[in-house]
Amino acid sequence: MRNGFTWLTRILTSFFPRANYLKRLIWFGCLSVSIPVVLAGSTYYHFSMKELTQQITENNQASLVLLKDRMENVLFNIENDSLKIAVHPSIKENLGRSGFSTDFITQMSILDALTLHKNANSMISEIIFYDKKEQFVLSNDYGYSPIDRFGYKQDIEAAMSQKETVKWTYLPRSSGEGDISFVRLLNAGETQGVVIINVKEKTLRSTLVNYSTNSKNQALAVLDSSGRILLHSTDRKLLGLPAQSVPGLKEAALNSEPSADNERVEAADGQNLLMQFNRTTLGRTYVSLVPESDMQRQLLWIRWVIVFSIGVFLFVGILLNLIVTRRAYNPIEQLIRYGEHLQKGQITPQGNEIEYIKSCLSYLNEQATTLEGYLKRLQPGLRDQLLIKLLKSYVGRKTTICEECEQYGIPLQGRFVVLVAIVENIFKEKRFLPSEGAIVMFAVTNVMNELLAKSALQGYVVEHGEREGVAILHFPEGIETAQITAKVKAFAEEIRSALQTYMAFSVAVGIGGQREDVLHLSESYREAQRALQHRIFDEAQTVISFEELDQIGKQTLFTYPRDQERLIIEALARGELVLAEQELNVFSQNVKTSESYNMIFQCYHVLLTSIIQSLEEKGPGVIDQLGDNWFDQLKARQTSREIYEWFIEVIFPLYQQITDESRKMGARVVVHKVCRHIKEHGGANHSLVECSEMVGMSPSYFSRLFKKEVGLSFVEYVMEYKVEHAKQLLRDTDLNVMEIAEKVGYSERNLNRAFQRYVSMTPKQYRVSLR
Repeated sequence: MRNGFTWLTRILTSFFPRANYLKRLIWFGCLSVSIPVVLAGSTYYHFSMKELTQQITENNQASLVLLKDRMENVLFNIENDSLKIAVHPSIKENLGRSGFSTDFITQMSILDALTLHKNANSMISEIIFYDKKEQFVLSNDYGYSPIDRFGYKQDIEAAMSQKETVKWTYLPRSSGEGDISFVRLLNAGETQGVVIINVKEKTLRSTLVNYSTNSKNQALAVLDSSGRILLHSTDRKLLGLPAQSVPGLKEAALNSEPSADNERVEAADGQNLLMQFNRTTLGRTYVSLVPESDMQRQLLWIRWVIVFSIGVFLFVGILLNLIVTRRAYNPIEQLIRYGEHLQKGQITPQGNEIEYIKSCLSYLNEQATTLEGYLKRLQPGLRDQLLIKLLKSYVGRKTTICEECEQYGIPLQGRFVVLVAIVENIFKEKRFLPSEGAIVMFAVTNVMNELLAKSALQGYVVEHGEREGVAILHFPEGIETAQITAKVKAFAEEIRSALQTYMAFSVAVGIGGQREDVLHLSESYREAQRALQHRIFDEAQTVISFEELDQIGKQTLFTYPRDQERLIIEALARGELVLAEQELNVFSQNVKTSESYNMIFQCYHVLLTSIIQSLEEKGPGVIDQLGDNWFDQLKARQTSREIYEWFIEVIFPLYQQITDESRKMGARVVVHKVCRHIKEHGGANHSLVECSEMVGMSPSYFSRLFKKEVGLSFVEYVMEYKVEHAKQLLRDTDLNVMEIAEKVGYSERNLNRAFQRYVSMTPKQYRVSLR
């Protein structure tokens, strides 16, 4: 509670400062004008919204009544036609009678009656009569037809399965053609037949006229007695669905009695709608949905009037307050302006005006304190920059360098040793992204700084690039060289152990030689880097001193392992990655015998170049798939283990991926060429031997390749294509079966066998089925 009161006090103080009386008077004047205007406008807005809602409710109710009368008249006419057809003497007396299916005179009478009713009502598109016992159908469009050959058999089965005697519904096939159906079952103890009247849903929907002028986005819907959507003025996808599953309509389906007021509902897209409905004695429900946003847009002008009025009164109030309070506030304002002039705008008035004047008097003391702290914070950064210049063999006047060293407290004489620490295998570090090398080195240099501060050694730690943490140790004159070497090695081992224990980093440390002058730090730094390069052929060492490397002899004779390179590339080309890894291991052991950093790296560069050339021989465009610069990635690896793992984990899988994609693409081109040849020469007798010779492959290999790409054997594909070609000729031409067999390259007997296998009928039977 107390915290809330303090927060409220701060807000009020920011708006009404106790000392700035001019702003305080202006704020109170603006509030006294704007609050009554806002209250009056809000009240008017509230009553206007209520009145408009009532008006829309009345208009929608009247519109629903007109819509209901018009639509019920249309539906009644169609239902009445259905009843007249059902009680027609020819249907009533012959329904279920044996021999009715062959009584063509009676059937003609019924067809005349169906035609009469269809022509009398322009909305009817089709009338269907079905006799269940005799299994035949009479319709306007198709006349007499057995039920098994009737195209709308699925609709008749759906109609016969319904429980209601009469019902408006969407049948499976008719609904796909845009029809809504009125179904009447013909009963005599049990269902003996059905009369179906199809009406174009688009024509029936055109009677859903919006008589209301309040909204152009009004949606109208008609629900049947079971709650299913018969018609919808805006969304045809909802037709036939239960209204309970449609947001905005389920309320109308669930409510038993309509309300005199609008009911606010939420649509599927989250939009608020005003809903009204009217239900007939037959159970049909007529629903009106009006977007609430339409009503709000009609009151938009009221909001703008309120905003404009507030703006005018605020402007007048501010102007009057400025004029009235200017004389009383003028002396204080002049004093503040004079203080600002003396400080040249470096201090802004805050709080009480008297406090501002006091702050001007203490300004010089505060600036002096700030400047002193800034120089203390800036000094370590400038010192590190100077040390990095010395590590890079900074060229400049010796007197200038000495002056800068004395300024930052860097000794000029003594014994200097440079240590370089790098994180090994940082590419596999999952805790950091590849671009976050600076964060890793920041952590490394922090640990080195803490260790240096705890030890008895003197020196500095700087970060060089994003891979090296550099420690510059200084020893006074008079200490023996062996003692310095021991202390430096101990400190290097302490760095490696601490980073391994606390940061889980594997670190290698290179130690440069001792120098007696700060100007020669670059020499010790380069020696430390060369010591680290020694890990490329002896990665077991983690702390390496340059002075100890002189005892290691160098092999003078070395031959590039060309045989291992050839075996690696051949294994990769065959997809044998395990063999390629084994040969790469032999290659790595051979190049290590050179004991030369430059020689080892050159060998790996040659191997990488040969792999790229091998890929380029796979075909044009393969090199474009390589992505990043491989040589830059290789250069970033420092040890033979890192290089070996990079080849195994990056280069070899990518090589296999590219070669596999190249093989698959070539196989697709070959199969596509053969398929196109078969289609262009449909009448020829295609054989596996002929097509395999055309693409330059053996028949067995081409057969396996074809089945892998197409999913069918070569013979099955040719036979299916010829059958499809023959079916097309049977549909589109009047050629006899023998002529068609010649055109597809078959004898009449073979064509009959192929049709029996794939179509389960003869060509002649297939042609008859089409007619």
